[in-house]
Amino acid sequence: MMRKFTVLTSALLALGFASATYAAENYSIEPLVKGLKSKPDRVLLVGNSFMYYNCGVGGYISGIAKDKKTKLTTAMATIGGAGLDWHDVKSYLRPNGLLSYSTLNDGSNKLIFNNYPGGKVFDAVVLQDNSQGPIHPELKKFFEKYAAIHSKDIRATGAEPVFLMTWAYADRPEMTKQLADATIKVANDNKAMVIPVGLAFANALKDRPDLKMTVADNRHPTAAGSYLEGAVIYAALTHSSPEGANFLGGCEKPLAQKDAQFLQSIAWKTVKDFYGWK
Repeated sequence: MMRKFTVLTSALLALGFASATYAAENYSIEPLVKGLKSKPDRVLLVGNSFMYYNCGVGGYISGIAKDKKTKLTTAMATIGGAGLDWHDVKSYLRPNGLLSYSTLNDGSNKLIFNNYPGGKVFDAVVLQDNSQGPIHPELKKFFEKYAAIHSKDIRATGAEPVFLMTWAYADRPEMTKQLADATIKVANDNKAMVIPVGLAFANALKDRPDLKMTVADNRHPTAAGSYLEGAVIYAALTHSSPEGANFLGGCEKPLAQKDAQFLQSIAWKTVKDFYGWK
């Protein structure tokens, strides 16, 4: 099955003006897993700077979830530049590890210890590779190898592995299809779900080329990019729309309401189309 989407390319005209043009692209591998067995309450995000930019995508997910009155807690384990082979995911999931306690923000030293039934801390673990890893001629073998290792270790705890499809560099729009196919294939091999963030970026650029999704390096997300990433993750994991959330981000500066509403709509449409949800 072929699904069509459009991505932004730019050309410099002779007079020195930038002109945006669009080229149709396809992703050719159909995702086999269309959703998780149940909606997760606690999610671990494993990745790199694509997750931790703009104060962390976890804050965007939590902000939308809180506004939508959805029970969803996230934790992040990120390393700059990391591929999945840099992460010891099994150790992240050990008992008495991540989320085992918290402190009160009242000036006291009181600890709150969390006890989880059966020792299961997370319901799902979202895995994000190096931004080129899935399609890099040398790195893709590590992506494939550690996707399988981590999936097995995650399932051993009773959680579900989920793979995050990243976005194309602004100056390399052809990466959208390449990353989509490579990520879906590995997810299918491991009977896991894919979150189509890369497709959402392409869709957003198609409809709003004026809204920058990446910073000057053409790779890392702007606040709008992180907002869209969080909205897509929220929609995919909870099987519900982020539309209507009043949360506007705010790591440095809140998004304009119209921009947040646009990104919420793009996130939900992309997720529904990708999974074939009604």
